[in-house]
Amino acid sequence: MRPVTLVVIGLMAGLCLLSSNRTAIAGESGLRPFPLPLAASSALPFDVDVERVRQLDAAGKISEAQREFDILAWQVFLALNWPADADGHPDPKKTLADRTSDRVWGFWRSSHTIFLDDGETPLPWGAPGTDGRMGDLFRSKAAWRQHLTSADENFEAFSGPLVDQNGKWARYEVLVNHEEFDYLFENRLYNLDGQVAFSQQGAGNRVEFPANDVAQKKHGAIEIKLAWKELGPNDDHSRFFVRRVQATLSEPSSTGQPQTRDYDAGLVGMHIAMRTRSSPEWVWATFEQIDNVRVNNTADGRPIHPNFFNPDSKQPVNVLPAKNAVIDPATGMPIPAPAGTTPTTWIESLTTDPVQVQRIDVPAQNGLNDSDAVLAAGTAALNHEVQAALQGGSSVFQYYELIGTQWPIHPSAPAFAGGNASAPDSIRQKTPGMMVPVFLINTTMETYFQKGSQPAGPLEQDDRLADGSPPIDKTPVVGTESCVGCHYSAGMAIGFKRNADGSYQIDPVTHKRIPIFGENGNFGLTGNAAFSWLLQIEGQSAPVDTTAGAVPAAGGKRFTRSPAQFLDILRVKPGQVQ
Repeated sequence: MRPVTLVVIGLMAGLCLLSSNRTAIAGESGLRPFPLPLAASSALPFDVDVERVRQLDAAGKISEAQREFDILAWQVFLALNWPADADGHPDPKKTLADRTSDRVWGFWRSSHTIFLDDGETPLPWGAPGTDGRMGDLFRSKAAWRQHLTSADENFEAFSGPLVDQNGKWARYEVLVNHEEFDYLFENRLYNLDGQVAFSQQGAGNRVEFPANDVAQKKHGAIEIKLAWKELGPNDDHSRFFVRRVQATLSEPSSTGQPQTRDYDAGLVGMHIAMRTRSSPEWVWATFEQIDNVRVNNTADGRPIHPNFFNPDSKQPVNVLPAKNAVIDPATGMPIPAPAGTTPTTWIESLTTDPVQVQRIDVPAQNGLNDSDAVLAAGTAALNHEVQAALQGGSSVFQYYELIGTQWPIHPSAPAFAGGNASAPDSIRQKTPGMMVPVFLINTTMETYFQKGSQPAGPLEQDDRLADGSPPIDKTPVVGTESCVGCHYSAGMAIGFKRNADGSYQIDPVTHKRIPIFGENGNFGLTGNAAFSWLLQIEGQSAPVDTTAGAVPAAGGKRFTRSPAQFLDILRVKPGQVQ
C-alpha cells in the first residue's frame, strides 16, 4: 500500500490588544478572562470546573474548554511559585514581587529522596532534611547513573545535554507533592522490588495515582520538573527567577568524587503534571522563560539575546551534541573515550558548542492536529493577560509564558494502536482520552524530540523497536511530541531477567539485577506506570549476593561509591539576588 500523505491546511488566528478592569482582564472574545486579583492565585487549585468543561465539550466549544485548562495551568504555576511561609504554605503577607523567599514547591519531595540507592525505604514526608530545602540547601535528584541517560539530571530525558548560548549546560530536577509521595510510599513503588511485588499481587495491581478530592481538601498526584540555566555576565538577571546553585559537573574524577561549581541559575522551564477528576490521563502544562528561543526587546527597544538560540547562526537546529566519553567502571565518572571505542556519554568541558534551539512549528494536517493552532492562539492571548497583571505587580514571572496545556476531550476514549498506514488516528489517539493539543513540547526539556518531517511510526504508540529499525508506519507527517504521548509509555518493573538455570542476570555496570519493565495499558494489564516515568527511570533494586546463584550477564569490574548530587539549590538569603 502506498503511504498516504496528510493534507496540510493553514490556519491563521489573530490576537487582539487587551485591556484590564478591577476584577478581571478582558480576554479574547468569547473566552473567559483570567481571574483577578493575583492574590487569589496563591491557593493551589484542585481542578477545572468539571461540569462546565464537559458542557463545553458536548457543545463543541473546544477553545472555551481549553481556556479553562489554561487558566488552571497559570493558577497552579503561580501558586507553586508563591513565596512560602515556614511550613511551606503560601505566605499571605508576601506577593509574587518577592524574589528571595523559599517557594511552595521547595517544600515538596525531590525524587532523589524517594528513589534511594539499593531500593532503601525513604523517610516519611516531613522528616528532617527530606523536602526540597534540605535545611540550608535545596537538593535535586541524586544518583550518578550516566549509563542511563534518561535518569541523568545533567541531561534531557532520553537524550543528552542542552548547551546554552554561553556554552553552559542546563540542569534539571523533579519534585512531587505529598499525595503522590504517599501513594508511592504506601505501595512500595519507590524501588524495583516493590514494583514487582505490586504488579504480581492478585488484585489492585494497576498503578492508579490519586485524583483530587475537593470534599477532603486533597489534591491529586502532582509532579513538576524544573529546568535551570547558568546565568552569565551577559544575561539580565532581572528577567529570571534566580537561585544560587551548586551543580555537579560531568567531568572525570580520579577519586570518584564529582567536581562541583556554584553559580546563579535562572529558571528557564517548568513542567507541571496533575492527576485530576477531570483528567485521568493527567493535565499537562509546560512553561518557559520568554527569552529561550526568540529575540525580545527591552522597554527601550534594545534586543535581548536568547538563551538557547542565536539569530545569526547558520547551524542546524535541535542537534544533539556528539558523544565524546565513556563511563569509567572504576569510578562511575565519564572519561574521554579511548581510541577505538564507541563513546556513550559526554564530558562537560568537552561539550561547550551551543545547541541552536528552535521551536518547530507544526502545520495543521487534516485529521491529525486541526485545532492545535487555534488553541495555541488562545493560550498566547491568555499569556498577554496574565503577564500584564504580573508586570503591574512587579513580578519576575511576567517573563514566563505558558506554552500549552494538554487535557482529554473524552477521558474514557480508548487509544488507537499504531501500525502500517494507521496515521493520523494512531498519533492523534496514541493515548486514551482524545488529548488536545496533539503536539506540545518544552524547548528546554524536549529539544531533540522536534524532528519535524518524519515517518509516522516514531510518533505512534511506543512499540520499542530496536535502535535503527525502520518504522512500521511510513506515512509522512510533520510532528514533534507531546507530554502525554511520551509519558504514556512509562512502565514499572514486573520482574527480573534470569538465566536458563533460573539465576538472575546481573548488569555489568550497576551490578544489580536487570529489570523487566511494562509499557502501557493499550492491550490489557501490561505493567504501565500510569503516566509517571519516575518508577522506571529512578527506581533501584536491592543488591544481590552474586555468590548465591546470580550470574553476571557480562564481565565488569565492581565499584562502590556514594551517589553524586547533580544540583544543590542553595537557599538564597534576603538581598542576595537582585
